[in-house]
Amino acid sequence: MPYAAAAGAVLGSWLLVGVPLALALALAAACAWRPSPLLVFVVFAAFAGFFGSRALDGLADPPQGRIEGWVTLLDDPRPLSAGGVRVTVRHGDARLEARAYGALAGRLDDALSGERVQVSGTARPAAGDWHRWRHVAATLTVDTVGDRAGAAPVAAFANRIRRLLESGAASLPDDSRAMFAGMVYGDDRGQSPRLYDDFRAAGLGHLLVVSGQNVAFVLALASPLVTRARPGVRLVVLLALLGVFALLTRFEPSVLRAVAMAGTAVTSAALGRPETGRRTLAWAVAGVLLADPFLVRVLAFQLSVCATCGLLWITPVLAEMLPGPRPLRLAAATTAGAQLAVMPLLVAVFGTVPLASLPANVAAGPASAPVMMWGLTGGLAAGVTGGWPAWLIHRPTAALLWWIGTVAETAAAAPPAVLGAGGAAAVGIGVVLVLASRRLVRPRGLAPLGAALVAVAFVASVLTAASPAPGWSETAGARLFHHETATVVVLDGSVRPATLLERLRLAGVRRADLVVASSGGASDAHAVLALKDRYPSATAVAPPMHRVPHARTVRTGSVVLAGDVELEVVGEGPPLDVVARTSGG
Repeated sequence: MPYAAAAGAVLGSWLLVGVPLALALALAAACAWRPSPLLVFVVFAAFAGFFGSRALDGLADPPQGRIEGWVTLLDDPRPLSAGGVRVTVRHGDARLEARAYGALAGRLDDALSGERVQVSGTARPAAGDWHRWRHVAATLTVDTVGDRAGAAPVAAFANRIRRLLESGAASLPDDSRAMFAGMVYGDDRGQSPRLYDDFRAAGLGHLLVVSGQNVAFVLALASPLVTRARPGVRLVVLLALLGVFALLTRFEPSVLRAVAMAGTAVTSAALGRPETGRRTLAWAVAGVLLADPFLVRVLAFQLSVCATCGLLWITPVLAEMLPGPRPLRLAAATTAGAQLAVMPLLVAVFGTVPLASLPANVAAGPASAPVMMWGLTGGLAAGVTGGWPAWLIHRPTAALLWWIGTVAETAAAAPPAVLGAGGAAAVGIGVVLVLASRRLVRPRGLAPLGAALVAVAFVASVLTAASPAPGWSETAGARLFHHETATVVVLDGSVRPATLLERLRLAGVRRADLVVASSGGASDAHAVLALKDRYPSATAVAPPMHRVPHARTVRTGSVVLAGDVELEVVGEGPPLDVVARTSGG
């Protein structure tokens, strides 16, 4: 039954067929009278389609034109590359994405979800699936920001916890503080492009945001406190705690999945009918998609469900098959199970999967659990005490975060060995053969064949790791000139710093000696700061009247040296046009 419910909810949420409510209720009545997997499938598909089509209808007539009044923040303001912030707000019955720039952005930057702000601006219908699947009907360009009001009591309580955790971690270095905020309560706004790319390169991106394991740690911390309580009291306390944690982490899709699983598990246990992990996942997916059918198209939710499937179906088999001590086998099997399950989705969306993800997760995983658990307990104590006690409390946190950051940085500095579609397919087939050999009486060499396929895919990805070709090449918004003595990056267009770092890393660029900010504007300034964070020895040049910090001003006819590379500025700028020459011509 739970698997039929989950499959029906997924299909109904994806198709969004507007089933009449009367028909859905009639199907539900028939299912209650004579339940069957087929009827359960149809009922959940019908209700998911009904709720999803209603949500689509709510986006059909978005607000337009001038808007003035109070709005309620539905998440925390996030930075925009153009020196502004964006935040999802509710105005009346509509969800809008408000955008503010300059001094107005500064007035919104420190606000938190649930608080109310008086604004005015111009609304335009939102375009694109990204907004649609997040129920955003329009974008609001803010031109005035007025008074602010506090959040409702529950939201204010969650905001108070976040501010305590943030203030308690003030003694941590910038990168460690950003990692702490992401891992403990899901605030990833302070993460630098270099930190984000390091974790992407290591396959550790899931550690920079809250996930299902955070929910498990919350229950592990709370369980000893309610062990002796009556079942009803324990159920109410745990469900309330799960709700507060979901509010604290801003209802992230992965947290919603995990909270739904945890809620199903504690409820079934309280009723004396405990469910297995697989059935609990199926009921959780079905319930979450009925509540918000659009989540089926959100990548974070898809990754969370796939990773959990890997932990429940693949990890137990791998843990039995792998050699070595049990703790190491469990760590490797847990990481491999989750990574193998999400690999097809990652390849379909991003094109590649970093080969370093398996060893990096095995190395960093054991340190992430203490950070999350100590971050919620000791972190609150640090926020209450402040000063040197907070510094002392967070010494273990600092050491653990240093280790996790070092693992990510080391993986990012390694040659960019990745699995593409072919490599991922070979690994998938190999794993299927290995798993199938455990189910057959006479496997006839399936396990060695599967292991050989996996090994060949891994070796091929290492041997084909990219390296920059000599001379000029192009990447996202930049040109690259590579010589054995120097590497020059010329910024030719607007580009997200994180995207630029990723493209350079995948191209095998291990160092940058000179960065040319062609236009010298704000976009170049952000890119140069990110590049100098990744490549500290790089120097930057920019045209007159530039906005790039610590960049040298160059004009037409200027010559800049980087190793044996001679870079001459030609033509009028901005934007700068450059010609590179080497000692060999």
